[in-house]
Amino acid sequence: MNTPEFLRDLAARRGLFEARALYLREIRRFFHRRRFLEADPPLLVPAAGMEPHLDPFEVRGAATGAAACLPTSPEFYLKKLVASGVERCFALAPSFRDEPPSRGHRPEFLMLEWYRAGAGYPKLLRDCSDLLRDLGSLFLPGGVLKRGAIRCDFTKGLEVLSLSEAFRRFVGEDWLAFATPADWRGAAAEKGAACTASWSLNDCFSYLMVAAVEPSLDRLERPVALVGYPAFQAALARLNPADIRISERFELFAAGVELANAYSELTDAEEQLIRFEGFQKERRALGKREHRKDAEFMAAVGHLPPCAGIALGADRLLALLLGEKVARIRHGTREADGS
Repeated sequence: MNTPEFLRDLAARRGLFEARALYLREIRRFFHRRRFLEADPPLLVPAAGMEPHLDPFEVRGAATGAAACLPTSPEFYLKKLVASGVERCFALAPSFRDEPPSRGHRPEFLMLEWYRAGAGYPKLLRDCSDLLRDLGSLFLPGGVLKRGAIRCDFTKGLEVLSLSEAFRRFVGEDWLAFATPADWRGAAAEKGAACTASWSLNDCFSYLMVAAVEPSLDRLERPVALVGYPAFQAALARLNPADIRISERFELFAAGVELANAYSELTDAEEQLIRFEGFQKERRALGKREHRKDAEFMAAVGHLPPCAGIALGADRLLALLLGEKVARIRHGTREADGS
């Protein structure tokens, strides 16, 4: 009897399953040594996001008629834990986003997320540096990723670069100099965007990041954290008290690949509700259904201590460590896309 093709395929990929199991064990060991509580977030949630461009999967029970969402990340649940008094927690949790598959995105993926009470985002920078060093040393010869002309040393710590400096280097002007929507649209147009008056600040910012900033980061020979994002990019982040145009947020990149998003958390429930309502207005303008509101989460925000959290694409980082060209590893297998 011939073995079915899908079984032969799985057998051929055994090495990827084993690498993934080792990777997940090392991540758990890293956080257990630092006395983090591991959480197991639910997969049916009342609400699954705030941001205008973040679309969850919605499900409804055939027998009960009950409606729920699949989580876009474990963020809301973990913040409720922190609000309840947990000082350090993490989760390796399946997450789901209703978006077409692409080079760096899958509708289902594994998210690594962790939180620290009594800390701001600088402490997360140290966590990232240590985690990348440990994982890089385990999976990469000498801890150095080499891919074509790209060389990224995971053992040398992070290069911390302000987003203002990154824009000066790679866009040609500090984003803080863009005082009006027209300024943002002009900057995007100079980099090739066919933007119109309907483009929002978020549209312009995203275009400039993808077209000019992110492609330039693979020149850097260490993982890099871009620090200090615009306030309009701060769905759940605290604003810088010294300059409220800037959020206390960073994104982590290695070899030009975006790995994580982190920030000092907003702890003002009233401000969180204002932001939520503003984002739903933007979704309506885009012709999208409003996100459901998680009333428990909104209440929990007002009980959060000063804290910081980060979400890291676990599958994407593993793909990078294993030398995959695209972040397509799911349960140890790579999904071919012709690239």
